[in-house]
Amino acid sequence: MRTAASHWSRYPELRTEDHALLDRLGTVAEYPAGTTLISQGERPEALLLLLEGSASVQLRRGGQTVEVDRVASGELLGEMSFLGNDQASASVVTLAPSRVLRLQRAVVEQQATVDPGFALRLYRGLARLIAERLRERNLRLFTEGPAPVDYAAAWTDTIASLRSIQLPAVVERYVAAYEEVGHRGAFLWRWCWRGVDETTLPLVPAEWKEHVLSTKLLAIILNVLLDDLADQRGSEQLLESALTIPFHPQGRAAPAPEVPAEERRYFALIAELWHALEERVHALPHQSVYRPLYVFDYQQVFNSMRHSVLTRNRPALHNLAENRAYSPHNMNMMVFATIDLMTAPVVETELGAIRETIWYAQSMGQIANMTATWRREVPARDFASRVFVQALESGVLTAEQLQTLPPEDITARIESSGMEDLLLAEWREQRQRLDVLMARVRSFDMARLIRGVDTLLGMHLAARGLI
Repeated sequence: MRTAASHWSRYPELRTEDHALLDRLGTVAEYPAGTTLISQGERPEALLLLLEGSASVQLRRGGQTVEVDRVASGELLGEMSFLGNDQASASVVTLAPSRVLRLQRAVVEQQATVDPGFALRLYRGLARLIAERLRERNLRLFTEGPAPVDYAAAWTDTIASLRSIQLPAVVERYVAAYEEVGHRGAFLWRWCWRGVDETTLPLVPAEWKEHVLSTKLLAIILNVLLDDLADQRGSEQLLESALTIPFHPQGRAAPAPEVPAEERRYFALIAELWHALEERVHALPHQSVYRPLYVFDYQQVFNSMRHSVLTRNRPALHNLAENRAYSPHNMNMMVFATIDLMTAPVVETELGAIRETIWYAQSMGQIANMTATWRREVPARDFASRVFVQALESGVLTAEQLQTLPPEDITARIESSGMEDLLLAEWREQRQRLDVLMARVRSFDMARLIRGVDTLLGMHLAARGLI
């Protein structure tokens, strides 16, 4: 069969002889309008080429089905699921009578064993196609697509479902311990569980998945304790005392920091959590390989906290360059990615691209977090969020006004000046960079991580006032 050759020529990675081979490997069928070719949540186990006709790409969110794209003849379908052997992220339904060529995964994999070059060219073409489509979707997200408020509404059901998550016993133990000294609600930890699950690198073996997620939750509880120590208790000295606990040469044998009596219980929990975290990290099979990187990444988290304290005490230090450099590390995503690397080997030459990808993902996660939390920070005069730094640099507010204006006036000025829109524009720019980086990583399905970053934004927007 030669009818699809002109369609394959749209994919420059493929050679002319690949076109005929793909035609032979595939099977062609005709479908009436309204036929579901791919179902969201299922594994299609095949790559589809739409030879004739058109189809609708539909996403089921928040109890509703929304059309997010339309495709015409010559388009490939199911490329993400085919490349990552993952569940389909959307459904595809024919809009008109259509002819479809179907390439079964098993057939392609069998051919790859005898012709690895063919497989490499095909997979490279799919990676490029995914990157292009993700980039196009990102450009439409807040322009042609739904407004942020609508995007957040699409995640309402997901947010509601988080309350039913059952956390592992080790996490529940430390959540209960935190509740004796802290003030964050139980919903936060379930929200974080879903967030770290969405953004955990897909290289983590199934047998290590719960261990890794639980370890990250303990790290988040520790992070909250350290943040609250400075933000709520208002003492730079207390934070510095707490930061003598991690990586102390004497480990558990290290003397307890000298702190006021009323803070000893709080510090005891910090120490217990840190040592539990260290034990869990040491259990990972490749922890020794990445230990120096783990220590480095955690020091960046601690420096992010120090920078936040510095700028709160001296608002004149605020500037966008340092805010962009330091504040994202408080999301812990670089630390978490290093923990993921400790579970399974990756191609050494891809480490730079993996780290760069996580750097952008962490920055985007921080932007998403800022959009969800900046309003609750105003009454506490905590102005570390980038919306406030942007407001200072653009003249919307002065440092003196941040300290003296009523909280409701500060909030109104920022809302009316489009500071949050600037944040989301920065998120979109970085999202485009992720699409480019994705093609440089072959050790695992980077597209799954990028979908997780998208999900994290939706979760933040939908959880305003809850986290």
